[in-house]
Amino acid sequence: MVMARTATAFFFFCVLITMGAAPAGAAGPGEVIVEVTSIGASMAPASGAEAAEVGQEVAEVTDVDPRLARYAKKLESLFAYRRYSFLGRANSKTGFGESCRFQLPERFVLKVEPERFEPEGGGRVEMLVTLVRDVPRQTRGPVGDARSDEEIVLRTRIRLESGGTVLLGGPPLADGVLILALSVRRP
Repeated sequence: MVMARTATAFFFFCVLITMGAAPAGAAGPGEVIVEVTSIGASMAPASGAEAAEVGQEVAEVTDVDPRLARYAKKLESLFAYRRYSFLGRANSKTGFGESCRFQLPERFVLKVEPERFEPEGGGRVEMLVTLVRDVPRQTRGPVGDARSDEEIVLRTRIRLESGGTVLLGGPPLADGVLILALSVRRP
């Protein structure tokens, strides 16, 4: 019951934890490197053996994939899941005013379009971020031509310091919830 409400709540809103939010600045030339880490979060408890090793009850143990170590504290403080699994990581170099696409689990696609750069301090990047899901059409074209439409799940603007990360708590997956760690930096 609690998991269903939590998953539904995450489907309808996005959790943004930014390191250095700031007002929009002037557009700047150049490129940025965008990195997306896909994380599966679930209520599946850690095994009893893991709990016994640390002397806690199974319900209190959080299992974080070692590849997610740099996000572990934030994940555990922001979300109430027991298991965080690494689903994938990808990066792309793109220019301002251009967009890059990241294929995610279960037919989700993340589109990131860096729009502006504010050079003060370490520099801040403003991006338009759109999460879509490919939805198969009800009607099909010629034989073997399975078409799909993109359904927008989330569209938001994010301002992030170069080198910063934002966590986006998102839509349900077959066995939990998709969380995205989105980072941006100047090359």
